Amino acid sequence: MSDSTVSRSLVLAASVVLGACSMPAMADEPGQCKAVTINFLVAPEATPALLEMLRKESGATEVRVEVPGKGYSKDYRYDRLRVIVDENNIMQSYMCG
Repeated sequence: MSDSTVSRSLVLAASVVLGACSMPAMADEPGQCKAVTINFLVAPEATPALLEMLRKESGATEVRVEVPGKGYSKDYRYDRLRVIVDENNIMQSYMCG
């Protein structure tokens, strides 16, 4: 192997390691939504208490409940938790954005 190939390999490896080290710090920023996993045996109703619990667990500063048939902006917000419900206000899914 030539010296330039070794140098490029070392620079690439250092970049990957430094990039991976900085990712957890970004995920822990205050007000930034992070993925949480909460399993339910039966899909619950999206009550204010449940929405607040999900907001706290995810670290989000805002919760948007999305109801079928209504229009919503497609902008991605790092501080928002999106909760998708059905026509009976039963939670179907949730995600950051």
